[in-house]
Amino acid sequence: MKKKRDIEVFVTEPARYLTIQRLYHALKEKLRLHLLLPGVSLERRIRSAEIHRPGLAFTGYYDYFAFDRIQILGKTEVTFLHKLSARAKKKNLTKFFSYKIPCIIVSKNQKLPADFLKLAEERQVPIFKSPLQTSKLVSQITVFVEEENAPTVTLHGTFVDVYGTGILLVGKSSIGKSETALELVERGHRLVADDIVQIKRQSTDELLGSSSERIQHHMEIRGIGIVNVKTIFGVGAIRNHKKINLVVTLEPWDQKNEYERTGLETQYYEILGVKLPHLILPVRPGRNIPVLVEIAALNERLKRMGDHSARELNRKLIEVMSGRASNKEAGSESPSEG
Repeated sequence: MKKKRDIEVFVTEPARYLTIQRLYHALKEKLRLHLLLPGVSLERRIRSAEIHRPGLAFTGYYDYFAFDRIQILGKTEVTFLHKLSARAKKKNLTKFFSYKIPCIIVSKNQKLPADFLKLAEERQVPIFKSPLQTSKLVSQITVFVEEENAPTVTLHGTFVDVYGTGILLVGKSSIGKSETALELVERGHRLVADDIVQIKRQSTDELLGSSSERIQHHMEIRGIGIVNVKTIFGVGAIRNHKKINLVVTLEPWDQKNEYERTGLETQYYEILGVKLPHLILPVRPGRNIPVLVEIAALNERLKRMGDHSARELNRKLIEVMSGRASNKEAGSESPSEG
């Protein structure tokens, strides 16, 4: 029975929530955002990555009003507001601002009614305007909020891009993760992160790995010290982030352990709810670990293309054995002489 190996993962809680302030500073230049009410606090939290256009709410229908999302006002919504009667406008907007709305963003620099701005200021709801089209605002804001609110962990390991395959090297300290990565970089592959790998779940089945900004592009090599991979090998030897395709655990060779011999069954390791293919490479003198990692990368790439070498060989062997068995049965069933 194979022994389960655990990967040491350090779950990091977000130091702060995503607030309107952070969104404003991050996207101010890109979206050309202009704050209409400077006296309003920007500390409200953004809890959903989805965007809402409150057209129905302005008509008085609030049964399914997604008030906890960023509200985007396009030409349709703003034009409707201007055409509302004073009585209907007061009634609908009073109801609208009774909800705790994170913020409002107006596209194409459209002008809002004065009573709308007054109610927003009273309720301390931030309002921004942008010259961009509504569709572009929605797509850019959605991507940003999803990335900021994505679940994350910090893991002790080394992350490399080998033949386009993102390989996460893990194992106990001093097992040789950094030295393996250094040899891979020397062979033309790219370093993503060393020692500390920040992992973010981008979607339901994808993990993105990157380095901490403070130690980005640096490696610690015992006996030498800290080296800057970007400076020594050039920009072609590094990547800022990469999708994780395979986890490889390096561990000291142990005769008592049973290691994979055929590769027929795929082993998995789960990080942030995502199952990743997992290999265990035993380390001992004479084994060229960087070359084995290269082979693992190419083999994983073949699997993703639908070519599973071990299973294909197994299928051919079964066919050969089945053929021989059939021939033997046919020979033993020769007709008897009368």
